[in-house]
Amino acid sequence: MNIQTFTQEADWIQASTEEIANNLYEQIQAKGEANLAVSGGTTPFVIYQELAQQVLNFSQIDLIQVDERYVPKSSPESNWQNVYKSFEGVDFRQIIRFEYLDQIQNTLSQLQSQLPPKLGLTILGMGLDGHFASLFAGGEYWDNPNLDKAIITQAPANYPTRDRLSLSPEYIYNSEQIIILIKGQDKYAQLQNQLQNLTGVKNWPLEYLYNHPNISVYAYLE
Repeated sequence: MNIQTFTQEADWIQASTEEIANNLYEQIQAKGEANLAVSGGTTPFVIYQELAQQVLNFSQIDLIQVDERYVPKSSPESNWQNVYKSFEGVDFRQIIRFEYLDQIQNTLSQLQSQLPPKLGLTILGMGLDGHFASLFAGGEYWDNPNLDKAIITQAPANYPTRDRLSLSPEYIYNSEQIIILIKGQDKYAQLQNQLQNLTGVKNWPLEYLYNHPNISVYAYLE
């Protein structure tokens, strides 16, 4: 795991954006197309906004949502609402997201049918509890590997919206490249502690990704 730390937000944004843009450019050069899977949360939005200003052929890039709360997109709890605002005006080739349908299973089935065989670049955040996407400590999916590309999950009881949808651990792990964006001394300290004291993915989900061959952490120590 390659970890880079920054004490200035502007440097963190610039380095992260350049890494993402370079990956997308290389995907397009190699395959004629690219895909970018993005997480919600508050951390990545400034980077998405900067990425939207880059000189890239967005018409050859698919934007894929990593996870969502099962709420209408107009809800303040919606991940998509903020992702959409960050990329407003960008003309992606296609957008693949969790749309709020009448049943959560219908939302899942619709997304499953649209996802590509493999993810190119996946952007993740990290919770203080080690969760990424909507994959939490104690989830049954850690004991039962799932060949599906996306799954229905539940957040712990202390989260306002428990019903979630997420790309599966296996599908995320098979991404060609993974970038984890971290903001805050507390999260960085927690990550460092967990790297030195492995406790298993059921206790610290991010551990699932540690052995990925192409994973980087960009941490802003605000």
